[in-house]
Amino acid sequence: MKESLFIINHQKTWQELENILKEYNSGNKKTDGDTLHRLFHLYQTVCGHLSIARTRYGNTGTVDYLNNLVSRAHQAVYTSRLGSLQSVAHFLAKGFPALIKREYRAFLLSAGVFVFGFLFSFLTVLYWEDYALSFIPAEYVTAVRNLSGNTGNFNFAVASVAIFTNNIRVGIIAFALGITFGVGTVYVLAKNGMILGAMAAVSAKAGTGFVFWSLILPHGIPELFCIFVCGAAGLTTAKHMIFPGLHSRRKSFSAGGKKSLMMFLGTIPIFILAGLTEGYITPLPVEPAYKYAAALVWLIVLTGYIFSGKKSKLSAK
Repeated sequence: MKESLFIINHQKTWQELENILKEYNSGNKKTDGDTLHRLFHLYQTVCGHLSIARTRYGNTGTVDYLNNLVSRAHQAVYTSRLGSLQSVAHFLAKGFPALIKREYRAFLLSAGVFVFGFLFSFLTVLYWEDYALSFIPAEYVTAVRNLSGNTGNFNFAVASVAIFTNNIRVGIIAFALGITFGVGTVYVLAKNGMILGAMAAVSAKAGTGFVFWSLILPHGIPELFCIFVCGAAGLTTAKHMIFPGLHSRRKSFSAGGKKSLMMFLGTIPIFILAGLTEGYITPLPVEPAYKYAAALVWLIVLTGYIFSGKKSKLSAK
């Protein structure tokens, strides 16, 4: 293909990239997501054009122009990606805890539903142990009764994956079922509270409670925190559906859905850290007191994290 024809075929693409770069470099850094996606796509396309031009036409004005265009586009792409990472870091550091503080009523309600389920099954099984099987499988009852300080008796590699996966699933479901006007969210929270309560009661009656909680709390505190936040996200969605205020129900649902999604996404890093705790700290063959210390560290860190959040534009919406 002749160089002149090559220019004619691709000039429209180059000009589009020029226009986006002009807008971006004018100081309008808050370019929308679709435009940034287009920028990435055009950058990759023009990189291909530059490679072809170098191979076919050598050192020509076209190659010089494309080289300059690609260099400017690369800088814009790098800057936008860096800005995105900075936005994520700022959200996790400030926006997420501020959002939870703003929706503290939903968070407390979520935790309250879970605690109600926990107390209901705990007291039921504590006084009528035969009802334990109504809340948890028989193998859970046997395992909890046979707990000992020697954690090496258990396959924690397998157990950690199973429990961690289940808790993530619970969080996702609690969040997603907000669209059932919160009914599904309340059910999931109460049900999982009852499961933990029944296990706690069995361990209390069997005299294994001290070991049981040492195996639960180190990873359980961050995981329960995440589940409460996911439940709060679902309840926030429900609130905007039931009480749209001065807005249309659709607009209120959209606003609530965005806020709820951000609450859910903020739990992902904490879920991951909880999983690492579950995989590496919980199975350690050490005295339970050390594991209680790890749980206390998590409690202090999460409390400080939540109260570190400041008001942000997102949390104020």
